[in-house]
Amino acid sequence: MDLLSMIGMATKRRGDYFAQAETLAKKSKDQEDLEQKMAQESKLIVKGFRDKQMRWDEFERTMLDKTLVSALAAVYLGSDKADPKLKMEKAWPAIVGDMLPPLTTFMDEVKDYIDQGILKVGDQTEDFADVDWNAYFDNDFELDDVLTDPEDPGKYQINNPAAKASQVASAPGGVGRTWKGVLSRVMRYLSTPTFGFFNLGRFMRKQEQGFKEMRRVARKDKRTCIDCINYDEQGWQPIGSLPMPGHGCRCYDRCRCHIEYR
Repeated sequence: MDLLSMIGMATKRRGDYFAQAETLAKKSKDQEDLEQKMAQESKLIVKGFRDKQMRWDEFERTMLDKTLVSALAAVYLGSDKADPKLKMEKAWPAIVGDMLPPLTTFMDEVKDYIDQGILKVGDQTEDFADVDWNAYFDNDFELDDVLTDPEDPGKYQINNPAAKASQVASAPGGVGRTWKGVLSRVMRYLSTPTFGFFNLGRFMRKQEQGFKEMRRVARKDKRTCIDCINYDEQGWQPIGSLPMPGHGCRCYDRCRCHIEYR
Protein backbone atom coordinates (compact mmCIF):
# COMPACT_ATOMS: atom_id res chain seq x y z
CA MET A 1 0.00 0.00 0.00
CA ASP A 2 1.49 3.35 -0.99
CA LEU A 3 1.34 6.45 1.19
CA LEU A 4 -1.63 8.06 -0.59
CA SER A 5 -3.64 4.85 -0.31
CA MET A 6 -2.77 4.57 3.36
CA ILE A 7 -3.81 8.18 4.03
CA GLY A 8 -7.02 7.63 2.07
CA MET A 9 -7.91 4.56 4.09
CA ALA A 10 -7.09 6.35 7.34
CA THR A 11 -9.32 9.28 6.37
CA LYS A 12 -12.25 6.99 5.59
CA ARG A 13 -11.90 5.15 8.89
CA ARG A 14 -11.17 8.19 11.01
CA GLY A 15 -14.43 7.98 12.96
CA ASP A 16 -13.81 4.32 13.80
CA TYR A 17 -10.29 5.13 14.97
CA PHE A 18 -11.52 7.85 17.31
CA ALA A 19 -14.12 5.52 18.85
CA GLN A 20 -11.60 2.69 19.24
CA ALA A 21 -9.04 5.06 20.76
CA GLU A 22 -11.53 6.28 23.36
CA THR A 23 -12.33 2.70 24.32
CA LEU A 24 -8.66 1.76 24.51
CA ALA A 25 -7.80 4.81 26.61
CA LYS A 26 -10.60 4.05 29.08
CA LYS A 27 -9.29 0.50 29.46
CA SER A 28 -5.76 1.75 30.18
CA LYS A 29 -4.83 2.88 33.68
CA ASP A 30 -2.17 5.30 32.41
CA GLN A 31 0.30 5.83 29.57
CA GLU A 32 2.63 3.12 30.86
CA ASP A 33 -0.22 0.63 30.88
CA LEU A 34 -1.18 1.64 27.34
CA GLU A 35 2.43 1.20 26.20
CA GLN A 36 2.55 -2.30 27.70
CA LYS A 37 -0.78 -3.22 26.14
CA MET A 38 0.49 -2.17 22.73
CA ALA A 39 3.76 -4.07 23.23
CA GLN A 40 1.74 -7.22 23.82
CA GLU A 41 -0.46 -6.37 20.86
CA SER A 42 2.66 -6.01 18.72
CA LYS A 43 3.75 -9.51 19.63
CA LEU A 44 0.35 -10.98 18.74
CA ILE A 45 0.27 -9.18 15.38
CA VAL A 46 3.77 -10.20 14.28
CA LYS A 47 3.34 -13.75 15.53
CA GLY A 48 -0.05 -14.01 13.83
CA PHE A 49 1.34 -12.91 10.48
CA ARG A 50 4.49 -15.00 10.78
CA ASP A 51 2.44 -18.09 11.65
CA LYS A 52 0.11 -17.58 8.64
CA GLN A 53 -2.89 -16.62 10.74
CA MET A 54 -3.40 -13.49 8.65
CA ARG A 55 -2.67 -12.52 5.06
CA TRP A 56 -0.36 -9.70 4.03
CA ASP A 57 -3.21 -7.27 3.37
CA GLU A 58 -4.64 -8.01 6.83
CA PHE A 59 -1.24 -7.47 8.42
CA GLU A 60 -0.80 -4.18 6.57
CA ARG A 61 -4.26 -2.93 7.49
CA THR A 62 -3.84 -4.00 11.12
CA MET A 63 -0.57 -2.10 11.35
CA LEU A 64 -2.27 1.02 10.02
CA ASP A 65 -5.22 0.66 12.40
CA LYS A 66 -3.20 -0.04 15.54
CA THR A 67 -0.63 2.67 14.84
CA LEU A 68 -3.30 5.37 14.63
CA VAL A 69 -5.53 4.06 17.41
CA SER A 70 -2.68 3.77 19.92
CA ALA A 71 -1.46 7.30 19.15
CA LEU A 72 -4.96 8.74 19.51
CA ALA A 73 -5.51 6.84 22.76
CA ALA A 74 -2.29 8.32 24.13
CA VAL A 75 -3.50 11.85 23.33
CA TYR A 76 -6.80 11.01 25.03
CA LEU A 77 -4.98 9.91 28.19
CA GLY A 78 -2.74 12.98 28.13
CA SER A 79 -5.76 15.26 28.04
CA ASP A 80 -6.80 13.92 31.47
CA LYS A 81 -10.53 14.17 30.66
CA ALA A 82 -10.22 17.82 29.58
CA ASP A 83 -12.17 17.62 26.31
CA PRO A 84 -10.18 14.61 25.04
CA LYS A 85 -12.16 14.22 21.81
CA LEU A 86 -11.31 17.77 20.73
CA LYS A 87 -7.65 17.15 21.50
CA MET A 88 -7.68 14.00 19.40
CA GLU A 89 -9.13 16.06 16.55
CA LYS A 90 -6.36 18.65 16.93
CA ALA A 91 -3.68 15.96 17.12
CA TRP A 92 -4.92 13.97 14.10
CA PRO A 93 -2.88 15.85 11.43
CA ALA A 94 0.30 15.50 13.49
CA ILE A 95 -0.31 11.80 14.09
CA VAL A 96 -0.92 11.09 10.41
CA GLY A 97 2.03 13.23 9.33
CA ASP A 98 4.42 11.73 11.86
CA MET A 99 3.46 8.07 11.60
CA LEU A 100 2.18 7.15 8.14
CA PRO A 101 5.15 8.10 5.90
CA PRO A 102 7.65 6.01 7.91
CA LEU A 103 5.09 3.24 8.40
CA THR A 104 4.66 2.98 4.62
CA THR A 105 8.41 2.66 4.16
CA PHE A 106 8.69 0.06 6.91
CA MET A 107 5.92 -2.09 5.44
CA ASP A 108 7.60 -1.92 2.01
CA GLU A 109 10.85 -3.14 3.58
CA VAL A 110 9.16 -6.06 5.32
CA LYS A 111 7.47 -7.06 2.06
CA ASP A 112 10.81 -6.88 0.23
CA TYR A 113 12.45 -9.12 2.84
CA ILE A 114 9.66 -11.65 2.48
CA ASP A 115 9.86 -11.59 -1.32
CA GLN A 116 13.65 -12.05 -1.13
CA GLY A 117 13.32 -14.97 1.26
CA ILE A 118 15.14 -13.15 4.08
CA LEU A 119 12.01 -13.38 6.21
CA LYS A 120 10.13 -16.66 5.88
CA VAL A 121 6.43 -16.71 6.67
CA GLY A 122 5.72 -19.86 8.65
CA ASP A 123 9.19 -20.03 10.17
CA GLN A 124 8.60 -20.49 13.92
CA THR A 125 12.22 -21.04 14.96
CA GLU A 126 12.31 -17.72 16.82
CA ASP A 127 10.54 -17.61 20.18
CA PHE A 128 9.12 -14.26 21.26
CA ALA A 129 8.60 -15.41 24.85
CA ASP A 130 11.97 -14.08 25.99
CA VAL A 131 11.47 -10.55 24.62
CA ASP A 132 12.17 -7.97 27.33
CA TRP A 133 9.52 -5.30 26.79
CA ASN A 134 11.44 -2.73 28.83
CA ALA A 135 14.77 -3.15 27.06
CA TYR A 136 13.93 -4.67 23.70
CA PHE A 137 15.90 -2.01 21.84
CA ASP A 138 19.14 -2.60 23.77
CA ASN A 139 20.22 -5.02 21.03
CA ASP A 140 19.72 -2.34 18.41
CA PHE A 141 22.67 -0.58 16.81
CA GLU A 142 24.26 2.21 18.82
CA LEU A 143 22.54 5.49 18.02
CA ASP A 144 25.74 7.25 16.98
CA ASP A 145 26.49 4.49 14.48
CA VAL A 146 23.45 5.33 12.42
CA LEU A 147 22.42 8.86 13.38
CA THR A 148 25.50 10.86 12.42
CA ASP A 149 27.49 11.44 9.28
CA PRO A 150 31.18 10.54 9.80
CA GLU A 151 32.11 13.45 7.53
CA ASP A 152 29.98 15.83 9.61
CA PRO A 153 29.18 14.57 13.15
CA GLY A 154 26.61 17.30 13.66
CA LYS A 155 24.51 16.30 10.66
CA TYR A 156 21.52 14.01 11.24
CA GLN A 157 21.22 11.29 8.65
CA ILE A 158 18.11 9.81 10.22
CA ASN A 159 15.26 11.46 12.10
CA ASN A 160 12.40 8.99 11.93
CA PRO A 161 12.00 5.30 12.78
CA ALA A 162 11.49 4.04 9.23
CA ALA A 163 14.54 5.83 7.87
CA LYS A 164 16.59 4.44 10.72
CA ALA A 165 15.11 1.00 10.14
CA SER A 166 16.10 1.20 6.47
CA GLN A 167 19.77 1.89 7.18
CA VAL A 168 20.06 -0.56 10.09
CA ALA A 169 18.18 -3.36 8.32
CA SER A 170 20.44 -3.10 5.29
CA ALA A 171 23.50 -3.93 7.39
CA PRO A 172 24.60 -7.57 7.83
CA GLY A 173 22.49 -9.07 10.60
CA GLY A 174 20.65 -5.77 10.92
CA VAL A 175 17.44 -5.27 12.83
CA GLY A 176 14.43 -6.11 10.67
CA ARG A 177 15.98 -9.13 8.96
CA THR A 178 14.60 -11.50 11.60
CA TRP A 179 11.11 -11.84 13.06
CA LYS A 180 12.35 -10.49 16.39
CA GLY A 181 13.72 -7.55 14.44
CA VAL A 182 10.33 -7.01 12.83
CA LEU A 183 8.71 -7.18 16.28
CA SER A 184 11.16 -4.56 17.55
CA ARG A 185 10.18 -2.23 14.70
CA VAL A 186 6.46 -2.87 15.11
CA MET A 187 6.69 -1.82 18.74
CA ARG A 188 8.28 1.42 17.56
CA TYR A 189 5.01 2.23 15.79
CA LEU A 190 2.42 0.78 18.17
CA SER A 191 3.99 1.03 21.61
CA THR A 192 6.84 3.47 22.28
CA PRO A 193 5.33 6.47 20.40
CA THR A 194 2.49 6.57 22.94
CA PHE A 195 4.78 8.48 25.31
CA GLY A 196 5.27 11.35 22.89
CA PHE A 197 1.59 11.54 21.96
CA PHE A 198 0.57 11.38 25.63
CA ASN A 199 2.77 14.43 26.16
CA LEU A 200 1.11 16.15 23.21
CA GLY A 201 -2.31 15.70 24.83
CA ARG A 202 -0.91 16.92 28.14
CA PHE A 203 0.67 19.96 26.44
CA MET A 204 -2.67 20.99 24.93
CA ARG A 205 -4.31 20.65 28.34
CA LYS A 206 -1.65 22.76 30.07
CA GLN A 207 -1.88 25.40 27.36
CA GLU A 208 -5.64 25.66 27.87
CA GLN A 209 -5.12 25.97 31.62
CA GLY A 210 -3.04 29.10 31.10
CA PHE A 211 0.47 27.87 31.74
CA LYS A 212 3.02 30.20 30.13
CA GLU A 213 6.32 28.35 30.36
CA MET A 214 7.67 24.86 29.86
CA ARG A 215 10.94 23.04 30.28
CA ARG A 216 12.12 19.70 28.95
CA VAL A 217 13.85 17.65 31.64
CA ALA A 218 16.16 14.88 30.43
CA ARG A 219 16.73 11.64 32.32
CA LYS A 220 20.49 12.06 31.96
CA ASP A 221 21.21 8.35 31.93
CA LYS A 222 23.32 6.39 29.44
CA ARG A 223 20.46 6.39 26.90
CA THR A 224 20.02 10.17 26.89
CA CYS A 225 21.15 11.76 23.63
CA ILE A 226 23.00 15.06 23.32
CA ASP A 227 19.90 16.77 21.89
CA CYS A 228 17.87 16.01 25.01
CA ILE A 229 20.72 17.27 27.20
CA ASN A 230 20.72 20.51 25.20
CA TYR A 231 16.96 20.96 25.67
CA ASP A 232 17.37 20.31 29.38
CA GLU A 233 20.07 22.98 29.65
CA GLN A 234 17.78 25.59 28.08
CA GLY A 235 15.65 25.61 31.21
CA TRP A 236 12.32 27.42 31.22
CA GLN A 237 11.10 28.60 27.82
CA PRO A 238 7.81 30.08 26.48
CA ILE A 239 5.19 27.36 26.21
CA GLY A 240 5.16 25.80 22.76
CA SER A 241 8.77 26.72 21.97
CA LEU A 242 10.24 23.31 22.84
CA PRO A 243 9.41 20.12 20.92
CA MET A 244 7.59 17.27 22.60
CA PRO A 245 9.60 14.23 23.74
CA GLY A 246 10.44 12.12 20.71
CA HIS A 247 10.71 15.14 18.42
CA GLY A 248 13.81 17.13 17.64
CA CYS A 249 16.12 14.52 19.16
CA ARG A 250 17.91 11.42 18.00
CA CYS A 251 16.19 9.32 20.68
CA TYR A 252 13.02 9.68 18.60
CA ASP A 253 10.24 7.40 19.92
CA ARG A 254 12.53 6.08 22.66
CA CYS A 255 12.87 9.52 24.24
CA ARG A 256 11.80 9.72 27.88
CA CYS A 257 12.26 13.43 28.59
CA HIS A 258 9.74 14.87 31.02
CA ILE A 259 7.94 18.17 30.37
CA GLU A 260 7.21 20.52 33.25
CA TYR A 261 4.96 23.58 33.11
CA ARG A 262 4.46 26.73 35.13
